[in-house]
Amino acid sequence: MKKIIEACIDRILEFDTQEEAAEYLEALRNKKTAFRIVNREAVNGKYRIRVQEQYNKSPMISG
Repeated sequence: MKKIIEACIDRILEFDTQEEAAEYLEALRNKKTAFRIVNREAVNGKYRIRVQEQYNKSPMISG
C-alpha cells in the first residue's frame, strides 16, 4: 500500500502586475493553503513568481 508522506504543486505563474500577483497570494492565504514562494522576477514587463503549494491536505515537502 502506498502512502503520500509529503507533496506539493510547483507552479510558475506570470502576472501583468505585482498587484495581481499579490492578490493571488492573498487568495492562497485566505484559503489557508500552505505555500512557499521560491522565486520572484520581472520578465519582459511581466511579473513571474514560482510558488510551491500544498497538495490536498498532504504535508508540504521539506526544504
